Amino acid sequence: MVPSPAVSPEKPIFPGCLAWILENQHDDGSWGLQYSVHGGRDPTLMKDALSSTLACILALKRWDTGDHHVRSALAFMERNSGSLLDSSLQAPIGFDVVFPSMVQTCTQDFRLNLPLDGAHVDAMIRNRDVALTGADRTVGRDAYLAYVSEGIGGFQGLARGNAMRFQRKNGSILNSPSATAAAVIHGHDDALSLGYLRSVLRTTTAGSNAAAGLCIHVYIWTYNCRKLPFRYY
Repeated sequence: MVPSPAVSPEKPIFPGCLAWILENQHDDGSWGLQYSVHGGRDPTLMKDALSSTLACILALKRWDTGDHHVRSALAFMERNSGSLLDSSLQAPIGFDVVFPSMVQTCTQDFRLNLPLDGAHVDAMIRNRDVALTGADRTVGRDAYLAYVSEGIGGFQGLARGNAMRFQRKNGSILNSPSATAAAVIHGHDDALSLGYLRSVLRTTTAGSNAAAGLCIHVYIWTYNCRKLPFRYY
């Protein structure tokens, strides 16, 4: 969703990413991981699919294209929305923060009526707000918040100041293409950040991984482990 300052704010700076979205929607209307030892989608990865699908819907709405893709994606979300609050399913890092923020962006900025249960959405927003207002300020928690800064409304306040503390020498925010893209969208469009995003695209053919460089996960895993009951260690 990064606009092109050189061409027009109504044009994407990375048009190849938009083309990748249009060309790589799965037959069921989703985007995201589908890997399973038995073929097809692994049901434990449904939250990843819902998150990836909503992110692609946002990108298509932002650039006003792919109406058919959006309709198919919304149908997929309606069929699988019951998975959102299923605690037995695996979730991408930051799902509880990023997903409800994407829902709010869809409904508030694009006036898109998502086929999600209102009570589920309200519960997720409450959980997100609790996660963002926790009292413990540790290096691990600050790194976690920086990593999921795309899901902190408008990249304001804590998100803006905290995330840039974790800019790496390669220009990324903690080796995360999405967090780095959020920083660029909201004004931190320095040459290092853009250079990092371009380097990621050179190696991923426009469909980027969640993390390009994995050292940050040491911080995030440590923070997540601290939240677990002792019996899980």
